[in-house]
Amino acid sequence: MLLSIPITLIAAALGGYAISRQALSPVDAMTSEAAAIGIGNLSRRLVVPRTGDELERLASTWNHMLDRLESAVKQLTQFTADASHELRTPVALIRTTAELALRRPRTAEDYREALRQIVEESERTSRLVDDLLTLARADAGRALLSTEPLDLTLLVRDVCEQGMILGAARRVEVHTETPLTPVTVQGNPPALRRLLFILLDNAIKYTSEGGKVTVSLRGENPAVLSVADTGIGIPPDALPHVFERFFRADPSRNRDLGGAGLGLAIARWIAERHNATIAAESTPGLGSTFRVTFP
Repeated sequence: MLLSIPITLIAAALGGYAISRQALSPVDAMTSEAAAIGIGNLSRRLVVPRTGDELERLASTWNHMLDRLESAVKQLTQFTADASHELRTPVALIRTTAELALRRPRTAEDYREALRQIVEESERTSRLVDDLLTLARADAGRALLSTEPLDLTLLVRDVCEQGMILGAARRVEVHTETPLTPVTVQGNPPALRRLLFILLDNAIKYTSEGGKVTVSLRGENPAVLSVADTGIGIPPDALPHVFERFFRADPSRNRDLGGAGLGLAIARWIAERHNATIAAESTPGLGSTFRVTFP
């Protein structure tokens, strides 16, 4: 017994060590592979052992997490690049206008015209920065919207009164169709007002003189808000992407007309925060219709 007990203990310890090493070697391999993955090679994935146990589920979970992380980093990189590009143009115009005005003495009228251009570009830049901040807060989860029961009928009529002023400036008729009875939804009044104004403003921008924009509200369950125009329409290949950030159906269009491509992305975010769905349909040359369906 004096000889067998120590030998048995040593054999058991060596056997347990060997078994644990063999059992934990896949975990050690996955740890080494995960440690080698950084921001520059997020496309790498762990080798998934086909063991049907916790190790396989662990490797699959890691790969799914890397998929989400890679997608988020790509979106952030694209967002930063697009934002920098959008901000560069108005800043360059403001600087160039100011430099030209200061290069030589000019008349008071010339100075006023230069200042007018600077103010216009500054306002456009301020709107762009506000939109970027809205989307940044939304991505961070800090843009919370408090909701309350509100009458969509009154909100639609109020926003459309402002839209009629914009339409008159472009010689576009803005028509409103609302029910006689209140349409009550749970929502945030400023956010829903902004959503409708984004859709209405876009419809007016892309409708030619003499065209018509119709804002209609149906009070059935569910409530449906739609904005239809008789404008230029959206190409079929661009229609699935209209709610993406910085997307432009026509990248060469005029900056005063096209904007930065953030309005519809904000509209979709507002709709999602109200558990509503927003969809678009369009026929090139005949017009577009955007619908928001409330729960």
